[in-house]
Amino acid sequence: MKLLIVDDGHYIVEYLKHLLDWKKFGVQQVVTSTNSLEARHLLSQNDVDILITDIRMPEVSGLDLLEHISGQLLKTKVVFLSGYSQFDYAQKAIRLGALDYLLKPVDKEDMEKAMQQVLKNIDEQQRKQQPVQAEFDGLGFLLSVIGGAAPAKGDNEFAACDAVQQLKERYCFFQLTDAKGSEEVTLRNHDCASEGFIWTAGPSVTGLLRVSGAGPLAAEIENISFSESFEFADKNTVRHIFCRFYYREEPDAGDCTLLQNCTAHPKRENVDWEAARKNILRSYAKLQTRKQQILYLLDFIQLLYFTSGRLQQSEVAGWIFKELAEPDDALESVLLCVTRLERSPKLTNSHIVRTIQAYITGHIGDGLSLDDLGKIVHLHPVYLSKVYKQETGENLSGFIAAKRLEKASQLLRESNLHVIDISQLVGYKKPQYFIKLFKEQYGITPYQYRRQQIQ
Repeated sequence: MKLLIVDDGHYIVEYLKHLLDWKKFGVQQVVTSTNSLEARHLLSQNDVDILITDIRMPEVSGLDLLEHISGQLLKTKVVFLSGYSQFDYAQKAIRLGALDYLLKPVDKEDMEKAMQQVLKNIDEQQRKQQPVQAEFDGLGFLLSVIGGAAPAKGDNEFAACDAVQQLKERYCFFQLTDAKGSEEVTLRNHDCASEGFIWTAGPSVTGLLRVSGAGPLAAEIENISFSESFEFADKNTVRHIFCRFYYREEPDAGDCTLLQNCTAHPKRENVDWEAARKNILRSYAKLQTRKQQILYLLDFIQLLYFTSGRLQQSEVAGWIFKELAEPDDALESVLLCVTRLERSPKLTNSHIVRTIQAYITGHIGDGLSLDDLGKIVHLHPVYLSKVYKQETGENLSGFIAAKRLEKASQLLRESNLHVIDISQLVGYKKPQYFIKLFKEQYGITPYQYRRQQIQ
């Protein structure tokens, strides 16, 4: 990311430039200016991600720069610097879209908090603006490798997925305990990491990444640890390294033979969850070591994940990367999930679609991510996407976009709200993206649409 620092005081600019280690916040380039006219020109190039600026400057004020950003539909996030006597200006700045304002003199702690807020806003905006679609299910792929049983043919379509074809490189597992927000951002933005293979479990961030990036990440992030490297083609090696790295256990042939003789895991078609729960308890009681308990539960978690279609990735990741270190605790959590599945009525596909469409219509200004929608009907987001497509013949993202633009056209006809405000109200945090979609749908911009309706 690119940061622009603007203040008419040279000393202040230099102070801010060296106040933080900006690279820890994902900032690769820091540009400074004591000339606000020059700053406006730099902003017009639309490659500035973050602006830190004094709110009052000669010729062009910080508020002028913010209005320029808004008018040009630029992506830049703004943090203002102000004096105590400029509080009214700061309030106005927040109303106009600035993310934060800091009182001079600025200390390191306040600036770090402001940057964390900026990074959070950027991350949320990117997530909300991404089309809702069925992405590669990295957790499902991992379970298909480390679980004892193979997924049924066609599950997640792993073999045909482009992401799988890229897994021919060498990978390693990683774990970052008590991760700071800035460290997680650095990790997720790194070239060696794939979003589908990064999970949050409590205060830790964990997952896997390409070995080529382990060294550079170790230099940037403290307390990150890595496993041995592996290739996914060697499933036994991957499972062995996984158990050693996360659970400090070494599976052997005897463990695998014992687990193969367990009959507790039901077949995946028409699972009787009540019977499954009883069988789990009987078989688990026969296991003699912590290692066997972990492997047994891993296999059952794989079954749950691919069978129920109603588990959230965050819940399953919590079992695998956090709770399984204490198998008895993990067993209790998994059994509670089985009880929930046993009691939950099975919704028909048409009911699921109606429920989701009604929710979207009533929450059109929300983010409406697949994870959020999946929670409404207790379905895994990838499974929900497939069900919706099968039932309606269209993508869920298409329905959301249509409803948002339909609401936007109504607001353009019936209100005097500014286009930027309407964009926010219908769930698009970036007005430029909203205007592009509106024009694709209606053939004209929102401004032109409104003028036509007035005439």
